[in-house]
Amino acid sequence: MESKQALIVFIHGAGVGGWMWDKQVDHFSQSFDCFVPTYTFSKDQLVNEWADLFLTELQERMQKDQHVILVGFSMGAQIALEMCARKPDWFHLVMFNSGYIEPRPFLRKMVVPLMPLFNILPKSKAFSQKQAKELYIPDEHFEAYFAGAKNVTNTELQLIMNENLSYDLPDGLDRYKGKFLITIGEKEEKLLANSVQKLQQAVSQSELLTIPKIRHGFPLAEPDAFNTLLEKWIHK
Repeated sequence: MESKQALIVFIHGAGVGGWMWDKQVDHFSQSFDCFVPTYTFSKDQLVNEWADLFLTELQERMQKDQHVILVGFSMGAQIALEMCARKPDWFHLVMFNSGYIEPRPFLRKMVVPLMPLFNILPKSKAFSQKQAKELYIPDEHFEAYFAGAKNVTNTELQLIMNENLSYDLPDGLDRYKGKFLITIGEKEEKLLANSVQKLQQAVSQSELLTIPKIRHGFPLAEPDAFNTLLEKWIHK
């Protein structure tokens, strides 16, 4: 495979934007075609709808017999998983990073109505600065992160949380036969760790890697290590 002919799709998480992949695009665009779609949630545009839309955009961009690598982070990983299940023959490699796939109906009923209260905090710059450090947001992207946090409505935050706590493995995933890499940070929440183990069991050829000393945000926390790992798997 000539790497110049390959296409990498990077799908960001909720609460950030396509800018989270800047270090990846800078690295891989020298040899690969990089596609970074963006999304926001509304009642008519959730994980399933964005997966369909991104597949349509990808179909317009793909070349015949082109190898396509699909990379998603957090809720972007959920979207990537839906894309993979819908079009399993399109992708050569899927890299699933820190996505949640364990429906929690009781927790959802408790937490979602309370989200407007939690949405007050990110409007504070001091709180968002602290949160940005927890999420490994680079200083050069803080203003973009803070602007996004300030503009998130109560409805959008409720939709994000409802979707996250409702998401489960999609039908058709067993039809995917390509390479599949799952990553999670060592310091991530236990519920998320359980989710990726569930995914590993569902995709028989997958490999699960735990990234030492990392919370939620491997691509931002250690971009060089992330890039090296992805490149290794592309050529594996």
